[in-house]
Amino acid sequence: MIHNRAVEIVRNIFESASYDVEEGDGLIDLSAYLDDECIVVLCSDERGKIDEFNKKTIKVRLGDRTAECQKLLFTMDNTIRAENCIVWGHSELSKYSGQAAVAYVLNEYLALDLKREERKPAVQEYTTSRPTLDDYGPEIPLINASITEDKARKIAGIKGDIRRLYIPHYLFRCTGSGEKQYKTHLIDFNAEESGLINAISGTPASLEIPDFSRIEVSTRSVPTGSKILKPEKEKKDTEDIIFKSMKEKLTRNVRISKTEGDTISYEDIEVSPDKENLKIEIDLVYLPVIQIRGSKIVEIETFSGSILKEPMDDGVELL
Repeated sequence: MIHNRAVEIVRNIFESASYDVEEGDGLIDLSAYLDDECIVVLCSDERGKIDEFNKKTIKVRLGDRTAECQKLLFTMDNTIRAENCIVWGHSELSKYSGQAAVAYVLNEYLALDLKREERKPAVQEYTTSRPTLDDYGPEIPLINASITEDKARKIAGIKGDIRRLYIPHYLFRCTGSGEKQYKTHLIDFNAEESGLINAISGTPASLEIPDFSRIEVSTRSVPTGSKILKPEKEKKDTEDIIFKSMKEKLTRNVRISKTEGDTISYEDIEVSPDKENLKIEIDLVYLPVIQIRGSKIVEIETFSGSILKEPMDDGVELL
């Protein structure tokens, strides 16, 4: 569980139900008030912290009387039992956050039904590679994807087990600026280029997008069991290659004429940008890939839905 995100979502749910919500003091994460009702909230998977919260009686002063607060525990561990608390898990979070979104769109208040119910052990009915909220691993900068597992299966045209891979790339933006004057010639270096370079092979990514500067990246957790491939090309070396390529593109041939007596001769001079004329911004990002292992191995990058020509995870260790 990513604690601050869980707290933020639960807070939004209570605010959608017209509660006044305040930050907690360490033992609790939030306290919510509505008329003469008080609810204190803990978001945690830590058994020690949950046991302490479950045993404690928390009271609050409401006007001229003291009232005992209801306790709400949000946990992604479905084995946790807290008989003195209202317990929310994955299903409650999905339910109420969805209802809160609808209430917001309709400019209405969410009607929360806060009941203490016995939690039943989860039953495993089938296996899928699609992650639930408690299946997340490390956070990495990801290129936002639009291809789902179902769509990837249709593109691949085969049945098989699904695995998720994350391939490192360098997303760059190179901006040229300034100018040089050689005799009567003025050479302008104003230009801009964006791109995506595979950090394993060092080759440009073949994504179907006309403008790489429009790629959106966000840092998110990846599902547990995913393969995160390690970069093999150094960032500095890649930056040098980008600089050399852009320098060649902006280099101009200038023809200079010389007159000596009755003879006119010409000389071609190359005028190139210097380091200060080129600004390079480069970041390591990861391209999500869905791998389908059936009668053959098909890997589909989930940004544009292109099928990768060569498998990318051979010999890569699971992180």
